[in-house]
Amino acid sequence: MFELSVLKGFITVGSFILYQDTFAFMIGPDNSGERLGIMRLGGHIEKNESLLQSLEREIKEEGSIEVKLFDSPCTFYKRNWDDNNYSEITNNIEWDIKPLIITGDKTRSTAVFLSYTGKEPKPSSEAYGIIFLKENDIRDICSKKLKLMDFLNKGGKLIQQKEINYDKEMYAGVHLTFLNRLIEDNNDVVHRYITGNLIK
Repeated sequence: MFELSVLKGFITVGSFILYQDTFAFMIGPDNSGERLGIMRLGGHIEKNESLLQSLEREIKEEGSIEVKLFDSPCTFYKRNWDDNNYSEITNNIEWDIKPLIITGDKTRSTAVFLSYTGKEPKPSSEAYGIIFLKENDIRDICSKKLKLMDFLNKGGKLIQQKEINYDKEMYAGVHLTFLNRLIEDNNDVVHRYITGNLIK
């Protein structure tokens, strides 16, 4: 169950980023080095930063771009990313720009926003690469064992900063998994976002 104290526990922030007809995500080897994880851009909030200041800084650091944030028409809450259920908490969020999803508790929470950019993201020196995913790519990565080479052979786009083994299997991080869940649930906001019909 959502409690307002969750809004005082933010330690990380991120964003889904729409570029043309694709989503821009970071990609890189996981801790084992056996697979390639796909993660949203974003990171830790530094002292005296607001959520949006932190988000702006992290996206510039990781993707070398600025983004335009959408005020999400609805905000969802999950206590943790592994929770299969999510609930709408839009009426509890009185922000000018609302995130799509909040997870966590009063000591450790995160928010993920919706955004778009007209400038192609470029991976910074700290990132392995940025991968550009269409809706069907998201479904495939979340439901199949797909290697990076398979994705590229189908015409997928990757901008690489560090060496990546194309023969490694990709896997969806928690943010991509949730985005896919909303796509599967035919969520109206996500559909309007993907098709460019969300009010800017």
